[in-house]
Amino acid sequence: MDPKTVPWFQSPPPTRAATPIYQQNPYLANSEDHLHLAYRSRIRPNRVQVIDPEERVNHFDAVSFSDSAITTDSRDWAEVRYRRDEQGQEMSETACVWKIYNDEAAKFDSSLTEGWNRGVDVLLVFTGLFSAVLTTFIIQSFQLMVPDASETTNALLQKLIAFQTNSDQIVIPPPKQTPTPLQVTWVNGLWFAALACSLSTALISMLAKQWLQAYNTNMSGSPLQRARQRQSRYNELVSWHVLALINALPLLLHAALLLFFAGIVILLWSVNRATTLATLLIVAFAYIFYFGSIFLPIIYPGCPYQHPNQPTSDDFHQLQENEEGYIKKRTDVVTRDNKLDASALIWLLDTSTDKCVISAALQAIAGLPREFSASQILHDAGVVHLIEQGFQSCFDKDTTIDLKWHLIDTEGAWLYCKAWMNMTRGTSKQWPLELLDPLWKLQDCKDHADGAAIASCAIALSSVDSHLPQWELLSYISRYVSGDVQLSHCTVTWILDSMIDCLTEWEMPIAVIEKTTIRAVPVLLRLLKHIEDLPTSSVRSAAGLALCVFTCGSVDALNYRSEDRRRDSHATVMVKALTTIVAAPERFGVGELIDVVAKELSRLASPMVSQSHRFSAELKGAARASLATLLMSERIAVDIIPDPTLADVLHLLSQSRVPNIHRPAFVKLLVKTLLTSSHQDVASWSVRLLRPLLTECSLGVAQTFTEDSGIHAVLRAARIGDIDNRRLQVDSWRSLCAFIDSSISLHPSSNIHEPRSPVSIEKDYAVDEVFRSDLLETVCAVIASRRWWLFEVSGRWESTFVNLCKLRPHERVWKKLINVIRDTNKRGKDHEGMSDIVYQLESILNEALDSQPSDADEMLDDNLSIHSVPMSEQRLALRPTTTQLLLAQERLSTSTWFETE
Repeated sequence: MDPKTVPWFQSPPPTRAATPIYQQNPYLANSEDHLHLAYRSRIRPNRVQVIDPEERVNHFDAVSFSDSAITTDSRDWAEVRYRRDEQGQEMSETACVWKIYNDEAAKFDSSLTEGWNRGVDVLLVFTGLFSAVLTTFIIQSFQLMVPDASETTNALLQKLIAFQTNSDQIVIPPPKQTPTPLQVTWVNGLWFAALACSLSTALISMLAKQWLQAYNTNMSGSPLQRARQRQSRYNELVSWHVLALINALPLLLHAALLLFFAGIVILLWSVNRATTLATLLIVAFAYIFYFGSIFLPIIYPGCPYQHPNQPTSDDFHQLQENEEGYIKKRTDVVTRDNKLDASALIWLLDTSTDKCVISAALQAIAGLPREFSASQILHDAGVVHLIEQGFQSCFDKDTTIDLKWHLIDTEGAWLYCKAWMNMTRGTSKQWPLELLDPLWKLQDCKDHADGAAIASCAIALSSVDSHLPQWELLSYISRYVSGDVQLSHCTVTWILDSMIDCLTEWEMPIAVIEKTTIRAVPVLLRLLKHIEDLPTSSVRSAAGLALCVFTCGSVDALNYRSEDRRRDSHATVMVKALTTIVAAPERFGVGELIDVVAKELSRLASPMVSQSHRFSAELKGAARASLATLLMSERIAVDIIPDPTLADVLHLLSQSRVPNIHRPAFVKLLVKTLLTSSHQDVASWSVRLLRPLLTECSLGVAQTFTEDSGIHAVLRAARIGDIDNRRLQVDSWRSLCAFIDSSISLHPSSNIHEPRSPVSIEKDYAVDEVFRSDLLETVCAVIASRRWWLFEVSGRWESTFVNLCKLRPHERVWKKLINVIRDTNKRGKDHEGMSDIVYQLESILNEALDSQPSDADEMLDDNLSIHSVPMSEQRLALRPTTTQLLLAQERLSTSTWFETE
């Protein structure tokens, strides 16, 4: 079999002896190189020239890797029963390690409970026999403690005979030897105690069988859930000393037997000392052998006289003690599930002797989540040392010819590498110097880009005193974006997390940090553009956090270990980073990538509007300033970003105030937006933004609005949407009302027949545009169509029309407007202000007629009425361009700029 195709589960397992690696390596063991390893640099001499991230160099061959099922060529059991996990899923709910754990635990528990049950059954049988024998002895000995009626009768008979014979001396046979009352008390006490111990053993044995039955009940759920349930039961079994209690049951029976022998010796001592000495000798020999069988295995570990309760130096019990001590110190940090996962891995490593199981358990640590809180438990158990040995076992060093390392298990090597980084994250531990050569060998592996990238991450994390390894990580991201190398999303996330960890621990000169930032920010922006179709991926959240670290400085990495926490704060982190870039794009060297910044920041406008409470006032202010800058530079426009996103941007900008110097350009941009977009929300927020800009506006704003066909654009916006949704139309008429008022205030107060100066002509241009447009004709159509009266829009329409009529009373449209309003009033549609505005307009026209008789005939010949208004004009103002837009404006909150008057 090719060494590079060795299955993952056949990778040589690490040795469990605590022998230093340089002693295990024959090359290092025969030299003194290991004495100088502490001074060896972790930067490869032949990798000083790092590939520039901007250069697209095909350093790796683009090879795709598939997670296919393990072949069945080998006879190993793992080939047939288990499939290899996908990258990053080594500790998932259905990970292979949990299936292995469940199988191993099932075999272990079955063997354990079966042995315990057999032992308890034997114990119960022996207890029954012993109790029966002991009861027989107790029946006889107990009679010695109560008065004997026959002795009393004999004494009375002796006295009667003496009385009848008148003899004081009666020959009585000598009594046989009997125990003294003290001896009888001791014998009965010892035997009753032995009987109590025997029966107590039987009682506890029956309870133990129930405990074992409850321990072995079925467990359901995913492999991870079953593993946690089993490990929880086992931990409780150990913490409550159930195993020690069951193992102590024979001791209780042994004590009962000892008490029984002691009672026999005392009983025989008063009867026959020779028999007593013989019995005592046999009992003493038996118990000397008993205690010897307990202590001999301690002196000679290979002795077959094993005892369940003898002292042991088993590693697992030591690990359990270490774990308990650590938990007591960190109960507020380590979660229950993480503790169970760590305990399960430790149990699997300690109890199994199968090399495949040990390798799978160690390599599964590569899939630990970043927020795993029980790493210290694994670290205290010596897992890091086992991982290093496992990594070394994936290589073979030829000590005969070239003294080079040869990679024999690529998959296992990079998994061990990830596991090592998981275990040392947040610590000061660096990659072992004696394992740098095999790590560099993995880094040079062209057939496995993911493994080479992970090796580069390990080198970067161990080389915080140099920027070259970090630049190499940037080159991986750059080549991944350009398509020169294929990396999994899990590997890209690892690279980004490694960059964040390196930046957190860096102590570099400012010049190096700035140069690195200029390299990194464009690469990260390209990455965000590359994965824009993956809005909820871990790569996007990691890229956003890395971008924030490069642009705004280091962050507390502990707060962003959890993927859920990263996704919840992604919008905040991205807004902070992107606004910093917009404020100084030259500093970060973004160039044309500012379009990516604009698109990403625009997408964040929606959460800033809908979830405003999540963003601070300072951050929202910076976002508005950045969006306004991008909008003014036309990086955000109708054809660049989707209309709903543009509507959110305009909604967010409606809460800010535009400086006077930027108002003409902003008005021009909004008018252009109204003319090019037919989206109802975009038009609505554009009109709302226009109103405060047109209210008491300057001459420059008025000129910009009129020159760019602003009146036509706002009238077009009024026609967008369904006719029953008046919000957009009301806002449009209010904006036009504000513009007319501003135009009137800018108009020079001079006689309309006097020659006008260039300045007055320029100021009068806005008013001229009002009459050149179809604004007033549309007003007539709106009133004639009897949709709604203008006072529903704003009560200022009365003064606006009156002031405008005073400026231009000779315009023919006034007569049409009066006729339309009068006809509407006659049809029973009287509304507030109808009669007043007709009266005032007629008064102005009469005054103009009296003062200008030359125009009277022309005005009197105008016989226009409501019937002269074409039907097309009546429908012009309110007929929608589409009937498929939703009625969304009624539920939008009104800005402080647009309060109903």
